[in-house]
Amino acid sequence: MKEGKLQNLWFRLNVQLTRKEKLIFSKYLAVLLGAGLAIDEAIKILRDQSKRSMRRILEALYESLNRGDTLSSGLSKFPHVFSPFFINLVASGEASGNLQVNLINIKNQMEKEYELNSKVRGAMIYPAVIIFAAIVISAGIFIFILPNVIGVFESLKLDLPLSTRILIFVATFVQNHGFASLMMLIAIGVCIFIIRKIKAFRPILHGMLLFTPILGGIAKKVNMARFTRSLGTMIQSGITIDEAVQITGRTLDNVHYQRMFVELDAAIRIGEDLSTVLEKHPHLVPPMASRVVHVGEQAGSLDEMLVYLAGFYEQEVSEVTENLSDLLEPILLILIGVLVGGLALSIMTPIYQVIGSF
Repeated sequence: MKEGKLQNLWFRLNVQLTRKEKLIFSKYLAVLLGAGLAIDEAIKILRDQSKRSMRRILEALYESLNRGDTLSSGLSKFPHVFSPFFINLVASGEASGNLQVNLINIKNQMEKEYELNSKVRGAMIYPAVIIFAAIVISAGIFIFILPNVIGVFESLKLDLPLSTRILIFVATFVQNHGFASLMMLIAIGVCIFIIRKIKAFRPILHGMLLFTPILGGIAKKVNMARFTRSLGTMIQSGITIDEAVQITGRTLDNVHYQRMFVELDAAIRIGEDLSTVLEKHPHLVPPMASRVVHVGEQAGSLDEMLVYLAGFYEQEVSEVTENLSDLLEPILLILIGVLVGGLALSIMTPIYQVIGSF
């Protein structure tokens, strides 16, 4: 038992795959199976052409298949690499004889997820650069300008404004306790990181994100795109709706959407429709989406309606992220103007007082 735990720990630390590597694996495996190769032969070919982590995983899968295990059971030994979505679609494909089709569905899902994440990350670069520039400018004022004028202000014995007194206090503290200031900043960063990881704070943080102007709308569209495509893809691949709901709920990051899927799971168990629960959460699921799901349930084409919604919200995310810089630019300019202008005004006001006294 101890040896098995050590082996699992070794695999977790030394065997990792990027999203791109998993996408390529599912794509090439589908191609080889489509060419008529047996699953163990296909895995052996991919193993011989792979390196590092991928080769280790494929070697373990090949050995597992030779022992008579299924591909999905081999993949389940790497839960830190392959998601429940990936493993269950493979298991469903093996059970139904549509493994190649399900691998293509996995590839398509991962491509859409990769595109979605890339667009969101790309859209965040511009505001991040602007905010970083504002921080650098503010730090420059504190480090290079304020220390030179503190002595002047103190010698003039003026009745300084509160903002100027606060700036002088902070600048003096940083100048006299530079190392302690750096440690405080690091401690604040660590605290923020820890708070984000504590489950008790997640509902608050995730709720704040959903109701933040502009960013909240993007977060809702991203979550809608993810859960509709995941749910629709699994139903199309032969997974029962109750299993699909459970798996999708575990793959979502936002706590409030996770809780909604717990409600969906309970509702399905007593025979209720998905749309009935979705309509109770208009702050998470737009009424239009709930109505489309309801139509899909009534027409027996729920999987098609979910995939349609996924495409719709992915397009929405694409359009919003492309225009995000235009949307955020006025807000960022105002914030930077207030920050830098406030610092400059706090420095200039006492100087104008001196000039006006002559």
